[in-house]
Amino acid sequence: MKSKRTLFFWVFAVFFFAVILFGQQYLKQQGSGLIPGNGGDFTLQSDKGPVSLSDFRGKVVALYFGYMSCPDICPTSMWNLSSAMRMLTPEQAAQVQGIFVSVDPDRDSPRAMGMFVKGFWDSFIGLTGKKENIDKIARQYSVVYEKVPLKDSAMGYVVDHSSVIYLIDKQGVVQFFTPHNTAPEELRDDLLKLIEE
Repeated sequence: MKSKRTLFFWVFAVFFFAVILFGQQYLKQQGSGLIPGNGGDFTLQSDKGPVSLSDFRGKVVALYFGYMSCPDICPTSMWNLSSAMRMLTPEQAAQVQGIFVSVDPDRDSPRAMGMFVKGFWDSFIGLTGKKENIDKIARQYSVVYEKVPLKDSAMGYVVDHSSVIYLIDKQGVVQFFTPHNTAPEELRDDLLKLIEE
C-alpha cells in the first residue's frame, strides 16, 4: 500500500512540474495576452528624478522586479541580462533599456539603486517609490512579493518575490517573460526579435 502511495506521489509530482514547465514555455511564446496582469505604464523615482515606462517608447525594455539585498536570484537575473546585452552590437544594445524596480523601498533608495544597476550595465535604471505605488505596479505585472522576517540576522528580513524578466516591445506591450535562470543566449534571441520588429 505504501509503495502505491509513493508511486502515485511521484507520478503526480512529475506531471505537475511538466505542466508548469510546458505552460511557461507556451505562455512565453504567446506573448502578453495570457499574462494575468497586462502590464502598462507606471512612474517611479530614479536617482535622476521621476521615470515612466512610456519614456522609453521606441525602445525595447527589459523590466525586472527585485531588491538590492537579494542574496542570489536578483544578481543572477541581472547578470544574465547584462550578459545578453554584451552579445548585442553597440547599435542593438542602444535600442534596449533595462529597468530594475525595487520591491524593498524601505532599504533601496533611488541613489543606491542607481549605483547598483550600473554595476551590471551602464544604461540600466533603478527605480523605487512608495510601497503603495510599487504594490499597484506589481499587480499590473502579476508580481508577487512578501517581506519575511529573519530572526537573529543583521538583515532583519528578506523579500520573497517572483523572479521574471519582462521583455516589452517598442510600443510598450509585454511580449515575453522569462524566468530568472534563462540562459543569456535565449534572452539575447528574444531581445533581437523585438529590436528587429
